[in-house]
Amino acid sequence: MKMAWWVFMSLLTVQIVLVQFMAEEFLAGHYDDLHYYFWSLGFMFLVTIITYIFFRKADKVLN
Repeated sequence: MKMAWWVFMSLLTVQIVLVQFMAEEFLAGHYDDLHYYFWSLGFMFLVTIITYIFFRKADKVLN
């Protein structure tokens, strides 16, 4: 399960960076770029959910 931990942490890091970029773009007044970050954040959330399900099932198979 160590591999799952590092994958989750890297995906979480990417999501934090995307939220930071969204906040910076919002505060700078560049509202037309926000939807790119929104879709990127949604995609990363979806990848995180799929990865969690994969590692949960892989852990059940190994035990």
